[in-house]
Amino acid sequence: MSRQGRNAIIHLLAGAILLGAAPAVADDAPRSYVASPDVYRVIAESPKIKMVVATWKPGQRDNWHSHPATGVYFLTDCAARVYNPDGKFADVTPKAGGAVVQAPIPSHSFENRGSGECKMLIVEQEP
Repeated sequence: MSRQGRNAIIHLLAGAILLGAAPAVADDAPRSYVASPDVYRVIAESPKIKMVVATWKPGQRDNWHSHPATGVYFLTDCAARVYNPDGKFADVTPKAGGAVVQAPIPSHSFENRGSGECKMLIVEQEP
């Protein structure tokens, strides 16, 4: 993996840690595809796994939502900000081809701060 890819994942994980510090559980907000169907689209599912494609237009911010345990594959380079309900946020810059596996994430919102689309494939473990 390239140095840029590793750095993007480190930044994303730092954002996830920031979010994980919130005193909440992952089911305290609706799932992403329920909260923002204009961003998140379920493309395949089984009783144990859901595959979701997420696409943010430049400047677009999704609604508050949560995720169960997930794997994320970045389809495009992104410049984004992840917001926590307590007002904290983390800027992240994942790169196309990078991937990360995350524990459940409590309520948060994701904003595309770049000039192009931000797109990722999310594989969620069903609780």
